[in-house]
Formats: sequence, C-alpha cells, structure tokens
Amino acid sequence: MTARKRASATATTTAAAADSRPAQADHKSPESTSSYRPIAPPKWGVIVKLSLLFSIPYFYLLFYHCKIEQELKRSILNNAGLSLAGFFVTLKIIPVASRYVLRRSLFGYDINKKGTPQGTVKVPESLGIVVGIIFLVLAIVFQYFNFMADSNLLVKYNAALASICFMILLGFVDDVLDVSCRVKLLLPSFATLPLLMAYAGHTTIIIPKPLIPYVGLEVLDLGWIYKLYMALLAVFCTNSINIHAGLNGLEVGQTVVIAIAIMVHNIMQIGASSNPEYQQAHVLSIYLVQPLLATSLASLSYN
Repeated sequence: MTARKRASATATTTAAAADSRPAQADHKSPESTSSYRPIAPPKWGVIVKLSLLFSIPYFYLLFYHCKIEQELKRSILNNAGLSLAGFFVTLKIIPVASRYVLRRSLFGYDINKKGTPQGTVKVPESLGIVVGIIFLVLAIVFQYFNFMADSNLLVKYNAALASICFMILLGFVDDVLDVSCRVKLLLPSFATLPLLMAYAGHTTIIIPKPLIPYVGLEVLDLGWIYKLYMALLAVFCTNSINIHAGLNGLEVGQTVVIAIAIMVHNIMQIGASSNPEYQQAHVLSIYLVQPLLATSLASLSYN
C-alpha cells in the first residue's frame, strides 16, 4: 500500500544494518504502526447542547405553533427518525473510514498545533465522503415511505439527489487529485445540470417596491437567465463552504447552522400557507435537509 512505501530514512537505515538484504515491503514504518492513532472520541456534550438548542424551537413550531396537516407531520417525523439512525451510523463509520484514508496517505497536520505533540498527529482527510454516502442512502431509502403516488415530486427529488451525488464525487476527486481553483469554479456548474433540466417551476422574480416605479413591473420573468442564476448560485454556495475546509470544524459547522435555519424557515412557511403545492415544495426541502443536519452533526462531533 502507499503508506508502506513512505518509510522514513532512519527506519530504512536501521533495517539495512540489521539485514544485508534489500528492504522488504513488510518493514514496519511509522505510518503503519504508532502514527496511526485513533481519532479523538466524539464530543457528545457539544452535540447534545446544540441539538437541544435547535430541536426545542423546531418541534415547538412543528407541533404547536404552526398549523400543519397530520400527514405532513407524519412524513416529517418519519424522515427525522431515519435521520437520527443515520446520525448514529455516521458516528460509527467515521473512525473506521479514518483508518483507511490514513493508510492511503490522505491526511494532513493541524498547523494551529505546530510545535506541540498534537501538531505531529496525522489528521485524516476526505471523511466527507462518509457523510455524503450515508446521506444519499438515507435520502434514497426514504423514498420507500413517500412519493409513491406523486411522480412529479419524485422527479424533482431524484434530480436533487443526482446533483448531490455528482457534487460528492467532485469533492472526493478534489481531495484526491487536488484540482486547481479554476477547475473548482467550473465543475459545480456541471453538477447542477440534473436539477436544472428537471426544474419546471417559475422563472420570475418579485421587484422590490422602491424599484417598481423605475422598472415598471411588479413581477419580472427572467426566462433562461433564471436558470443561469441558479447554476451560478450553486457554484457560489459550494465554494463558499469548501473554502473553509480544514479550519477545525468551520466548514461542517456552518453547514449545521445553515441547515437549522433552512428547516425552521420551511416549517414556518408551511404553517403560514394553505397552498398544497407550496407546502409540498417546502416539505421536499425538509426531506433533504434533515438527513444533512443529522450526518453533519455526527461529523462535527469529531472536529
């Protein structure tokens, strides 16, 4: 394996002195012994406090404050239960995956701890693939409980999953191949193609009231420019998150904050509207964001 080929010069010299034969592949290098330290245990205290801080107002809005149909509540709770199971699975899989990525030399060092013993500990990278795969499994399995009668909603849901799957692949390729910044700006736009091709919603925007006298319209139809805006927005969102990678939980931390805000916003919009189509659009968002939040919290617990 790659890690075995990276034996230090000291280890090679010692082995040569002890045996006149050429160095063999089974020499134990630092990468294959003591340097493979297990990652720190999850920070349960932080995760429990953060979960309570979010779940209390969220479920208050869901059950008491907002008037939501029982069928929608049931589907949201089914998704929440599946997401909770995904949280514990992610907690168990991350330590296992960390050992494999270390063996393949996918690691870095914490530069904030440079000069200390912790600064020499190898920090496994590319563990976002674990969160991404478990998220996709949860989202796909959830289709068994919903969407059976609504083919239109199912098309949108699977288009979103296809874009997410493409984005996860690009993220892993970036970790392995270390692509340039120019390529990082271009690739997410291709990942949005499944979602853009399946999008059949409106392409209009509401003009702010102070600008209506100058524009002459209250609602402006952008046409294809609206989809171009959606593609550019996806490029911005992915890179604004990815740019914080490696900063001790800042990347996944802001993902958790954004996911919480989206879920609260969706619940409030569902309760404030009586339009079934409008409610379904926000429920679809909840179906995707709850598993994202659960798996991201598991990843955050190791940061």
